[in-house]
Amino acid sequence: MVHRSVDNAATQFFEELKRKTYVTPKSYLDAIQLYLAHLKETKNKHDKKVNTLKTGVNNLDQTKSQIADL
Repeated sequence: MVHRSVDNAATQFFEELKRKTYVTPKSYLDAIQLYLAHLKETKNKHDKKVNTLKTGVNNLDQTKSQIADL
């Protein structure tokens, strides 16, 4: 399915710019590697945000318990 959409995009590219492109197994694997690198980067950003929120909730819980002790 993905290969077909890439083939369609290559055909459209040729029709618009009159430049031929080729989809080789190497370029397909490179695209997969690029996707995986982007996915890893996005996951790391997400994990950092989750840790920041967890730290904030922990700080609020500690503050709540300290206020209850007062």
